[in-house]
Formats: sequence, C-alpha cells, structure tokens
Amino acid sequence: MRNIAIITCLLSLSIFVSPMLCIADNETVENSFEIVSDYTYRIGPDDSQKEYESLCLFGAKLKVVALSAKYFTHKGVLKHYGKKQKEIFCLVTDELKFSIIENKMMDNGNSYYTKIRAKAKIKDFIKAEIKNDALGKEEQKFSWQEEMEQYVTKSVDPGKELSRVYRYFRKKYWRIAIIYLDHLQKKYPNWQEIYSAKAIGFYATNKIEAMMKALTISCSLGNKEACEDMDGFIEHNKTALIYKD
Repeated sequence: MRNIAIITCLLSLSIFVSPMLCIADNETVENSFEIVSDYTYRIGPDDSQKEYESLCLFGAKLKVVALSAKYFTHKGVLKHYGKKQKEIFCLVTDELKFSIIENKMMDNGNSYYTKIRAKAKIKDFIKAEIKNDALGKEEQKFSWQEEMEQYVTKSVDPGKELSRVYRYFRKKYWRIAIIYLDHLQKKYPNWQEIYSAKAIGFYATNKIEAMMKALTISCSLGNKEACEDMDGFIEHNKTALIYKD
C-alpha cells in the first residue's frame, strides 16, 4: 500500500486563483510564494470556537506550505527534507504569515470554512528546520515516565503538536507516538489529521484493523486522501485474494 500521508495531494488542492509570485524590495521570484487557499473543518459537539477556528486555519495554511515547498524544490532553492518533511511543514505552518479573506459557518453550523491569502518564504523553512532540530533534542531528554505519560498542554498548538508525532514516526518510536496521539485525540476528537496519523502508526505496527478504523474516521471527517487510502487498501486485498486463489 502506498504511504499514507496527511497532506492532501497537491494536484487536487482547492486554489481559488492562479498562484501569484509576490516580490518585495528584498525578495525575488525564487524565495517568496503567495497564494489563496481554503479549508473546511467539520465541527464536532465537543469543539470550542477557538479549536475549530484554529484547526481550520491550520488546514488552509498547510496547503500553502505544501504547494510552496513543491514550487521552491522544483526551482532548486529548497532542499527536499525527506523523512523530516512533515514535521518541518507543520512548524512552517504555525508561523506562516496570512490574511483572512473569508470565514463562515456552513452546513447549518456543522462546518466552519476559512479562506486565506498567505505567503511562504524560504526563510520560513530554514527557521522551522532549526526549531525542529531543537525540539527533537528536547524530546531526547524526556524521562521514561514523560515519554509514557505524554503530557499535552491545554493551549491550541496544532503545528507543534503534530510535528512531534512525525518526529516520533521518523525515529520509529511507534508506541510512544500512538500514546501521544491518544492524548491528542482527547484534545482534538474531531481533527481528521489525528486519525490519519494514527493510521500510519497502526500500519507500521501491523495493526491493520485499527488502521482501517482510523482511516474510516478520518474519511468521515472530510479527509479525501484517507478515503482513497482506505479504498485502495481494500482493492489491494481483493486483488491479493484473487491471485492467491
């Protein structure tokens, strides 16, 4: 099965206008990228206004980060981060400069929609890489008890929290990552990214039934890629059974 990813396929990003390269006095075409992006978050009964607004905004900004990284990489001005990519993308998303174009409730108050204009710069990725390395060093100092308990702060900080998950994945700390995701799930019970990440951890530890359940929830919360991964896995197994017979 292809790698399960939480970043929506770049070719299917919902962009309202053609990407615009934005150039300031001290910027060039190669190091600055500005686009309009949107995101819809399905609100759960336990979501506070701060939570659904923050998570919706994170989703819209993450699209900008992913697409700008693709542009920068193709231009040869940004290296490919390999296995560190997702953790760095999350941290870039946290600090991304943006302006709100539109916010609104949808589906009789069951969904929240945001549309933004945001600019990504090469230096945003450099800063995020430095921060990511620093956070990784901090986590190496955790005691066994801290690793098992995985304390989660009350503040809404999706980028920093999700980047930690992917650092654990890169280091193959699957058990610790899933424990941490369990805590994040209690904090963000309706955030599709949590369940997509869990699916990766379950797949890596060969817990296929748990993986499918996580993908199903993520899909139900609006993650199209999770739906595709789930369908693809089912189809793959059907094909495998046919050849086996």
